[in-house]
Amino acid sequence: MEKKNKYYYSTRDLLVIAVLAALGGVMSTYVGYLGNLVNHIMGVPYGAGQIVGGLHILWMVLIIAITGKKGAGAMGGLIKGFVEFVSGSRLGVFVILLSLIEGIFTEIGYWPFRKYKGLAYMIAGGLGSFANVLTFQIAYQAYDNIFLFGAVSLLSIISGVVFAGYFTGGIMDNLRDAGIVRREEKKEKKAWSFSLPKAFALVCLLLIAFSAIYYFALVQMRDDPMTVTVTGSIAYDKDYHVPSLVSQYATINAKLDGQYKHFPAQNYTGLPVSYLLKDAKVKGTATKIDVVGSDGYYQTFNLSEISDNDNLILTVEKDPERLWLVAKGYAGGMWVDKVKAIRVY
Repeated sequence: MEKKNKYYYSTRDLLVIAVLAALGGVMSTYVGYLGNLVNHIMGVPYGAGQIVGGLHILWMVLIIAITGKKGAGAMGGLIKGFVEFVSGSRLGVFVILLSLIEGIFTEIGYWPFRKYKGLAYMIAGGLGSFANVLTFQIAYQAYDNIFLFGAVSLLSIISGVVFAGYFTGGIMDNLRDAGIVRREEKKEKKAWSFSLPKAFALVCLLLIAFSAIYYFALVQMRDDPMTVTVTGSIAYDKDYHVPSLVSQYATINAKLDGQYKHFPAQNYTGLPVSYLLKDAKVKGTATKIDVVGSDGYYQTFNLSEISDNDNLILTVEKDPERLWLVAKGYAGGMWVDKVKAIRVY
């Protein structure tokens, strides 16, 4: 009688997990910086970097494909995250949790479809890549409205399908042809075979999807009169769709003193400027902000006067649609209409 291995993971399995996870951790550190570079080139704070997001997940899909063991992807994700952390990831210790969650989602995508390897790789890659966006949204509320979150998620899923899932199928075919990975005795059911023309077509699809999402979700969003852009001495430039942040609204009682007419004090409800400054992570060297209208008109405020209170709020006006700055305690000329940007310096 053949003696069964009492350990779930063989020495070979553990070696595969360790080597691929370590290699993926080192590479992902630089993929993260590459994503930031793409964002910088495209002039957006986030989203564009998701075009390479699938490269983070490739290693976990490969680990599952080679070992064929449940839990291997999650274990690989944990090790990969630790290696990223010690390699100097820009995300710090948070990357360990992030990578573990990506590994778990990769497992969830793979095992229900494991009989159809090609399909299973692509679903695992897409779901693992989506986990990155979802975790960032839960942890940091990185995307200000559901449309932008959905658009970036779609781009991330496509990237995972191409770079993690589809490329894993090609790598596995090459490993089997080279005799490094054994072929299964039963004929493997394939949902889609790998070929260079198909790979090229998928990459083109990814680029087209990115272009469309970038235009409609990011460029169009900046043309929305309900969106304000915070720039300057902050962590990174960021767009905020004010109506989507209604949960952060505050109500203040303010009196508008115009040049020729005075209005009685009344309640105004809107998004505090202090919330935007806190979320954008203003640098310690900054001392002032300019609130800028779409016509170029702007007013300057001292940061020390607004950072800890709600005396400045952005209200949503309907006719016509625009953002109006209500500045409690300031002259009427400081109440900027058609607000489009806030410059921090």
